[in-house]
Amino acid sequence: MASDLDSKQLDQLKEAEKLAFDHPNFFEQILDTTISICIGTPCNEFRLQYQCLSLIYKAFYEKKIESFELRSQQSVKVIQLLDYLIIRNEQRSPNYLIIQKCIDILNATYDLIFLQMVQNPNEDEWERLSDVKDYLLSQWPSSYPLQPYNPETDLSRSIACKTSLIKLIGKIIQVQLPASSSGIDIEHDISVSMIQSNHPFLLNSNLSSQAQNLLDSLFAVLNDDVLLPTAIFTTIMSTMMTLFKSRPKFLSNKFIMFVLAYESQLKIEPRFEREEKLKMKLIKRFNDRVDKCLISILLNKGFLAKDPGLRTRFENKFNYLVDKARDQRQKGILNVDDDDDPEVKNIKKQKVEAIQRDNMLFYNESKIARSHDYKSIYNLIKPNDQLTEFDMSSIPTDILVSMVVTALQKISTAKLVKGLTIVFDRYKDLTTNTDTAFQGIYLTPPNNEGSLKRKRTDDDEDGVRRRLKADTGTENSNETDDTYSDDELKGAFLVPVPNEFSLNNKKEQLGLIINNFVKLSAQKVKKNKSSLDSSIHQNALEKLAISNWNEESWIKILSRLATRGLADHELANCMRKSIFDYFKDDMRNRIDGVIEWLNEEYYSEIRDTTGIQPLRDGNYMTYCAFTLDNLIPFLESSDRKLFIRLMSELPYLDKSLISKIRSLCKDPVRSKLGFQSLLYLIMFRPPVLNDCLGLLTDMLNDTSSDDALKNECSNYLKKYGPQQ
Repeated sequence: MASDLDSKQLDQLKEAEKLAFDHPNFFEQILDTTISICIGTPCNEFRLQYQCLSLIYKAFYEKKIESFELRSQQSVKVIQLLDYLIIRNEQRSPNYLIIQKCIDILNATYDLIFLQMVQNPNEDEWERLSDVKDYLLSQWPSSYPLQPYNPETDLSRSIACKTSLIKLIGKIIQVQLPASSSGIDIEHDISVSMIQSNHPFLLNSNLSSQAQNLLDSLFAVLNDDVLLPTAIFTTIMSTMMTLFKSRPKFLSNKFIMFVLAYESQLKIEPRFEREEKLKMKLIKRFNDRVDKCLISILLNKGFLAKDPGLRTRFENKFNYLVDKARDQRQKGILNVDDDDDPEVKNIKKQKVEAIQRDNMLFYNESKIARSHDYKSIYNLIKPNDQLTEFDMSSIPTDILVSMVVTALQKISTAKLVKGLTIVFDRYKDLTTNTDTAFQGIYLTPPNNEGSLKRKRTDDDEDGVRRRLKADTGTENSNETDDTYSDDELKGAFLVPVPNEFSLNNKKEQLGLIINNFVKLSAQKVKKNKSSLDSSIHQNALEKLAISNWNEESWIKILSRLATRGLADHELANCMRKSIFDYFKDDMRNRIDGVIEWLNEEYYSEIRDTTGIQPLRDGNYMTYCAFTLDNLIPFLESSDRKLFIRLMSELPYLDKSLISKIRSLCKDPVRSKLGFQSLLYLIMFRPPVLNDCLGLLTDMLNDTSSDDALKNECSNYLKKYGPQQ
């Protein structure tokens, strides 16, 4: 039934897509509906999400909506969708094809959105777009969205997403660097040159600086000693060529000199792929061919006409590459060895020796285990290596001990620590990962049709291709580690009934909740500038505890949970203790939260009674006493305002709490602070007048009091308590 419903929705989306492209006047309405459907689709319904993205991809990336104005006006709407699919769902394992489509869509719309921000500023949408952009840029040049292995191997993994990301980086650089010509073609050359000096949030200098850093990062990858896969090398070079023509003053010299100096034979093969001789030779051959094509373009299109000397050097390099390719064809690529040249051999030897001196690389450096077993935790080699299937228990103990000792003697301390750290991170991830809570069982119905659950593996890329071909009728040659196994995925998925928590489990989970709230308090909170703020302030009768989130909002939530949200008194007391422990670490700077929490405790105790006096052994009196006991010993004379504020804003005081001021009064250095606090209570809190005078009388009659203390007490009693 679910499968029939999915097929029907897919057909409807395809019909809507056709209608939008045949009649562009319906595009806006169909786009809004498609985005809503995609955001409302469950996380595991990748078919529907992919079909929704297909419309947006064809409209913006393939430009099937020909009107530039229409595409520009509607471009801002995709920000919400990209934010949902890339940022909001980053905690779960992302779908490879979905992420690739999202990157391509952002590449196609970034300049259009930028134009809209220039013409119609919207800071909230720009910040959301910046979050998506910064997150994707932070993944370069990793194997995102696949789990990583090591930096060198990851260069040849996730090729499709990586090439899409390179194109996006090129688009960002082009938009965020000023245009070279004074006459700006809005449709074909959108740039920071359009930003007015009085724009509310777009700063030309900041955007240009980020673009320059991105440009440097691309050159850093090109100049690295490790040989780049042809797909990555080609994409970067074509992107550079585009920027060379549109933003020449920012990279012309660097780009020209790189094309001239590039030598594939001087590059080092990735450490874990050196045995694949044919693959490495083919990569070098195709990289040289790309370099030769770029040299031909620079020579034939007049880019080097003004510098005859440079043109001659390029012609010599071109002839050298032509002769090299002819030699490979004649002798056979396997019979030609670049290392036959002594100079090349010496240069590569120096590079290899330099790398080996700092040999800190494992093949599998992922901090997330591939599966829930010890084998995946300790595996630092290739997953398909035959050693992974070897049973170490079959080796005699004495030989095994000798092997371990020898290995420990040969390995450097730094590399050993790195390996153990990776193992520790994997174990920690497995023991703290909450995704296991969603594991269940599959019940296969008679018709072998059911809901779809996504399975993630590491070394099968055919599954996604077969699945995509079945869904869309086209095959996409993307390299990916994701697959769907139909034999395992058919059937109705049932979530198992959770086991009932014991009291200790409840306390443990409650502790995790509290710790998460405390972490939130340490984060910088962005002020909400939404239009709801004014309405909230205008409707003063609608008293909300939290109208806008800020750094202290979490304490309101925790205090309400402790006083009103937990029926189990033991759990509530556990939460109170955690709240108090947090305040105790820095009582001075957290006094606002202390006062708010104690007021909530007082209110919760007296709201159902007719009086105003809390229980002597209740939570309010207990934690008031704890607060004073932990604060008073560390007070200084300069803390007068802080302490008086605390004593004035506590909702209830009695003799037992006021008597704690005695230690301040008897301290020669801080006695002024103690007496000023008593004076404030006497003058502004009449209900505690007698308790304050009683404390003064006790100190006056105390034989351990010195003359100065007795004299001060006597003066206060004469002025404010003549009857004493």
